[in-house]
Amino acid sequence: MSMNTTLRRVALMVVVHLCSVSLAARASEEPQAPLCGTPSEERARDAEAAAWVSNADEARGGGAPGLVWDIHASSAGAPGDDPAPDYRLRVKASKEASLAEILEPANSKGNKMLQVDRNMWMTKPNLRKPVAISPRMRLTGQAAIGDIAATNYAQDYAAAFLRDEPCGEEQCHVLDLSARHKRTTYDRITYWVSATRGVAVKAEFLSPSCRPIKSARFEYDNVVKLGGKKIAFVSAMHIADATSGARTTLRYSNVEVREIPASEFDVANLQ
Repeated sequence: MSMNTTLRRVALMVVVHLCSVSLAARASEEPQAPLCGTPSEERARDAEAAAWVSNADEARGGGAPGLVWDIHASSAGAPGDDPAPDYRLRVKASKEASLAEILEPANSKGNKMLQVDRNMWMTKPNLRKPVAISPRMRLTGQAAIGDIAATNYAQDYAAAFLRDEPCGEEQCHVLDLSARHKRTTYDRITYWVSATRGVAVKAEFLSPSCRPIKSARFEYDNVVKLGGKKIAFVSAMHIADATSGARTTLRYSNVEVREIPASEFDVANLQ
């Protein structure tokens, strides 16, 4: 073997070693995802937490075989903000898909938002074809587009049990939810699920560093029959900005169990 060949091999080995050291150092500098809250020592309850989230999803349209409901969105901005118009929407949901159509105001009438699994599109009457959007886009006031779609937190978030504590007049399981992917409406959620009713009572929506962004309270005055049993269904979601005090209320009405053709959730048919 010639001296030049030996030198080239040694130089190559040095470069590979330096790159490995650099990558290892860079990886060690990457921040670890924080846990938003003090974790419980009862790690076995994380499996229960996932079941609680799935159960709470049912009362917010997630995983249902076929549901239709109306939403009325009204907002009260922070002092000095221009008033936001009220919105009225019709939402159809089936399993991991939902379709929302804006009925009012007039300048947004006919706009549609389709969510299938982890993908979302929007179309307008003057658009030639649907465009991909993020569920984090604002719809009106404090409500994001993802807020008005059917809730599938069990699919989109990993749940960790934090603690049990009173919330109002009932006991709640407090959970930390961390997004499984980047196409969720929020990165982190602290979630209070009623221990007796199995529904979500309130939520705190957080940044990746656990900074509060918004909060929400839920009401359940609607009732639907699914799988041969009657379950409570969300009737209101009160969303509040964490800093400005601006608020948006989503009210749910005309909830109906109905078989919905799969074709309605096909992006190729979104007009």
